[in-house]
Amino acid sequence: MQLLLFAPDMQLVSKLKTIIFPILLLLWLFFISLAAVIYTPWTYQINCHWNPRCEQLGIVKIETSSSELASFFRHELSTLPSPPWSEKESQHLTEVRGMYEQAFWLFILITAVLVLDLVLSKRAQCYQAYAVIIRNLMLGLLVVMLLISPFFRFFWMEIFHPLVFSNELWRTDPKDISWYLMPSNYFLWIIVFLLATTLLLNQLLVWLLPKDRDL
Repeated sequence: MQLLLFAPDMQLVSKLKTIIFPILLLLWLFFISLAAVIYTPWTYQINCHWNPRCEQLGIVKIETSSSELASFFRHELSTLPSPPWSEKESQHLTEVRGMYEQAFWLFILITAVLVLDLVLSKRAQCYQAYAVIIRNLMLGLLVVMLLISPFFRFFWMEIFHPLVFSNELWRTDPKDISWYLMPSNYFLWIIVFLLATTLLLNQLLVWLLPKDRDL
């Protein structure tokens, strides 16, 4: 009788895990992709090949400034050197770094939850099913991103930033290094890259993890 009473609770837990854990796994994979972008300077330097503004900085300044920014996000620099970085953009990027720190600690927390679940359940097969769910979601997000790409600048400038930030320090001008390194098209291809990389990492899980025959 006690087993019968306990069974519905286990079913509820299983259903909740099917909803929550794919989201946790998705965030975990996304944070890995994000770390490869924010803690290294390569994306700024590559984007400069398609960004005419960067030509005004010159190769040396591009490499120096992009390395400084990556070091700043890694906390190897307490502040961005001024000049060339303006006080306004330094304040904004400090705020952005705070958001990245929150993402980092969330990544650590999610890692702990996933590891604990694997240790207790001893069933890695469930994660293959979670990865399949994520794959379908990521494909949908990529399609949506491509559909809004013609209107991305409006979304980025008029919707996203006003929602996320309570000030206008994010607005750049030619006096700011960010204006050269990170125009709106940089963020467009970075978001596409993050989604595509997360999808790729997820697909590797689909291939590598054993299938759960019970799901």
